[in-house]
Amino acid sequence: MDDSIHVLKKQLLELKLKHLAANLDEVLLAASCSDKPYAEILQEFLGVEIHQRRAARMTRRLRQANLPTFDTPLDLDCYDFARRTGVSKRQITELTSNFLWIEKAYNVLFFGGSGLGKSFLASLIGYKAIQAGYDVFFTSLHDLAHLLKTEQALSRSKSKLKLLRACDLLIIDEIGNSVLDRQEGNRLFQLICDFYQQTSLIVISNKGFADWAQTLGDNVVTAAVMDRLLHKCEIFNIDGDSWRLSNQQSILKGLLKGGDSHV
Repeated sequence: MDDSIHVLKKQLLELKLKHLAANLDEVLLAASCSDKPYAEILQEFLGVEIHQRRAARMTRRLRQANLPTFDTPLDLDCYDFARRTGVSKRQITELTSNFLWIEKAYNVLFFGGSGLGKSFLASLIGYKAIQAGYDVFFTSLHDLAHLLKTEQALSRSKSKLKLLRACDLLIIDEIGNSVLDRQEGNRLFQLICDFYQQTSLIVISNKGFADWAQTLGDNVVTAAVMDRLLHKCEIFNIDGDSWRLSNQQSILKGLLKGGDSHV
């Protein structure tokens, strides 16, 4: 390696431009074949570092967000709005193209039965928010209650809650699928209080507000949680056909399709 290039790489590393240092040979080769002005070449040099840093941040945010996986990509065109009521493509497009609502700590609530794509839409919003530079954390109510309950006893829970409390958007799924005791409900209420007017929440539930008291374990706590969630909030009551039932797959049909049937 040429001594000057070796020194340049060390300087780049000292300046913490590790991505540019790693790609220096290719960048210098491209520059040597270019007749662009020096300022433009320098912009391209720095562009390599900026691009790689953004990609690394995106990867880190996605890993920490804990978004669920789906059979289809997190793409708005993969959601069948024609078979749903209570939500439109335009509404979700607006939520994912301008995140001023996160800056102002607005909340989003998705209600509806199973298989209507509520978690998909919430995850899509979360993914777009990550692309826009926000930190997102996705959890079920059951897992959140466990984290809060074991925060003082388990370092893993403490670490996850540290990420959760530092996020810009918290997505809580499956409210209605678990029943919390009084202490768990109080811990959830305290978290909602801490986030109130500071951090946006997306809440997903297959039960209406009238049934939340049974889930959260206390009428007073439920009323207080609802009061804070609804203060600045967009609500979607989704209805329609379950995508799981519409795309139901038969075991025997799949087996027979793969080969001849035998009697």
